[in-house]
Amino acid sequence: MAGKLRYHLYLFLVCWIWGLAFIAMKVLLDELGYLSLNLARFLLTALFLAPVVAFYRRRRPALSFGEWFLVSAAGVAAVLGYHLAVTYGETLVPAGTAGLVANITPVFAVLLSRFLLHESLGMWKAVGIALALGGVALVTIPGAGEELGVGRVQGILYVLLAALAWAVYTVLLKPLAEAHGAFFITSYAIFAGTLALLPLGVFAPDFSSGMASLSPAGWGWLVFLGLGCTVLGYQLYSKGLEGLGASQAAFYIYLVAPIALFWGWALLEEEVNAALLLGMAMILAGLACVGWEEARGGVGATHGSRRPR
Repeated sequence: MAGKLRYHLYLFLVCWIWGLAFIAMKVLLDELGYLSLNLARFLLTALFLAPVVAFYRRRRPALSFGEWFLVSAAGVAAVLGYHLAVTYGETLVPAGTAGLVANITPVFAVLLSRFLLHESLGMWKAVGIALALGGVALVTIPGAGEELGVGRVQGILYVLLAALAWAVYTVLLKPLAEAHGAFFITSYAIFAGTLALLPLGVFAPDFSSGMASLSPAGWGWLVFLGLGCTVLGYQLYSKGLEGLGASQAAFYIYLVAPIALFWGWALLEEEVNAALLLGMAMILAGLACVGWEEARGGVGATHGSRRPR
């Protein structure tokens, strides 16, 4: 146990980092539009990763045309699908609520793996899916302590879309990361997603003015998102995954949802009521059911490749 303590610490730390990511996005949305925020974040991330990937050029894997296509599709799903959807969703719902809903990705990953990879869907997975989706419904209807309106429902739907997009990313990159290593494959996906995001810059006329007027605190949050959550967070998770395995790592990542809820309450004074806590408990119980059956069946990787927030 002592020899693996550092891996537990890596995963515990990354949970707090990724939980704080939802707060960082919420704060930055006060200064930048959701599209400008993502342009700035991923340009920063790509500019940091590019020299690292170039430096280790001799270790870079040689990919086939088909593998490049899958990496590119995964990058588009992650950057345009997950990140655009979750940041837009956060313009409509509290950061803690977004953190809860976004972390049901394992549910969508299981469903996609069932239909695309023909993995089994046993009783505990089915129960887990029902519990998690029931928890989302509870969070959506009475959970935010506000009247149910079109904006709130729309925000939850966008965050659900984000969770689905990340599940697509996970399923597409799972075999590639296993074959060629997670660092390079993830970096390539980020590059591809960033390139796909750049043309959308024409729809973000506030990008230049927003970046020029960004406050020092805003720059701090932006660096935290681009380098802390995406680069450092993923490396810490990869090390923890390597040392403990996918099943143990996945249970740590389930902590991201309550941590996001805590940060929203502590830093943004977002309301936490009984319905929200019950919805969170249902979501976590559902994810635990899914994870337990995968661990028992020796699968464990459907939700093991978690996101660099």
